Parts: sequence; C-alpha cells; structure tokens
Amino acid sequence: MGPPSVAPHGGHRPWQGLLITASLLTFWDLPTTVQFTIEALPSSAAEGKDVLLLACNISETIQAYYWHKGKTAEGSPLIAGYLIDVQVNIPGTAYSGRETIYSNGSLLFQNVTLEDAGSYTLRTINANYDSDQATGQLHVHQNNVPGLPVGDVAGIVTGVLVGVALVAALVCFLLLARTGSIQRDLREQRPPASTPGHGPSHRSAFSAPLPGPRTTTPLYEMSVGHGCSGPAGPKGPRIYPQQHLAELRFRKTQ
Repeated sequence: MGPPSVAPHGGHRPWQGLLITASLLTFWDLPTTVQFTIEALPSSAAEGKDVLLLACNISETIQAYYWHKGKTAEGSPLIAGYLIDVQVNIPGTAYSGRETIYSNGSLLFQNVTLEDAGSYTLRTINANYDSDQATGQLHVHQNNVPGLPVGDVAGIVTGVLVGVALVAALVCFLLLARTGSIQRDLREQRPPASTPGHGPSHRSAFSAPLPGPRTTTPLYEMSVGHGCSGPAGPKGPRIYPQQHLAELRFRKTQ
C-alpha cells in the first residue's frame, strides 16, 4: 500500500465548498428582527381628549408588556404591565386610572392633561425572556375654540371687552346727564332766599288782609224832634232813617 496522496499546496479541497454552502444557507435562514416603534395618535392632542400610543412592528413571540413614564425603562416609574397569557393589566406606581394596555402592546390615554405630556417607554419580554424597548412622545396642548386660531380668539375677546367698555361708558353718561337735569329742576323750584335786613314774607298770595276796626253805624238813630218840619207826632223820641238824620245835621250846621 502506498502512502496517501497529498493534495498540492494551494489546491482546492472539496469539503471547503461544502462549508461555504452551509454557511450561506444558515445566514439566509436566520430571522430578521425589526425594531418596534411607538407612534402617538393624534400626534398632538388637546386637553380632555384621548390619545393612543400605538406599538408598531411588535413580534408575535412577546409574552408581556410594561409601560414606563420616561425616556428609558430603567429607573422610570411603571405605569402598568400586561400579561398576554392571562390578558390582564397590572397597575404600577405611575398609574392614574386613565391608562389601558391592549394585547398588541398599545397604550390608551383617556382625558389627557398638560401634565401627561412627555416621554413614554414600552419594554417587551419575549418567550426567551429577552427584553427590548422603544420610546415615544406624547404632546398635549391647551383646548382652544375649534376651528379658530389663537390670534383670532384673542381678537374676538378684545373686541368683546371693548364693546362692554363702550356700553358701560354710555350708561354712565346717561345717568350723569339725568342726575344733572334732576338737580337743575330742584334748584328752579326752590323759593328765593330773603334779602339781608328783610325778614321772610309771611304773607301768602292766598291770604287776605285782616279787616280793620269798624264803627258800626245804626240804620236808625234816636233824635229829639224839635226844629223839624212836619206835623208833630206823639211825645217822646222819634226814630228817623239814616238819610233823614244826615239832612237834619246839614240843616243844623246852617
């Protein structure tokens, strides 16, 4: 038996081609792992609205989800966890009662506030207990009037305030004018003040002058009948009318 043949140095061996072929087939059969991502729907929510942090490209081998409030899962407070086998949410220290985790790993925020804005991280655990994580952003803005920009809302508010101020000024002007008219009428109706040195007049326009003392003159007067013409009457005093008495006095003076 002769010695085994030895291939020349630098020649091609058949088993080397088999190794290269096996390596290529193994590389092609390896599963490609795609990093999952987090997307907020909507990207910017108003106060009081609901926001869904959607987990995209989640592997089918995931067994548990854990949501943390922060840029990383390490050292950030746990909001809640979800176990796929039992399909139950496990609340954490940062749970507010408004968060819900679904079986696809997405997190629903209900009635968001300005304090909810920030970074949120999802950590996954697969069947081999390997961990992976991704971070998303939650943006929250103040709830403005729907369909109107902030500048238009400010213009409307300013116009309303100016209108209210004008109405208030008009009301004040009318009240002052009415008050001045009332005071002017009162001054016109006030009686004139008495001049110095003269007392107020106590005589009213409706008062009549008091009657002075009167000397009553009887309609008839008793007189002695001597010196009178005419037949003599019975003895004793005679009574003459007043006009006759005047004639008698006139004759007596003559």
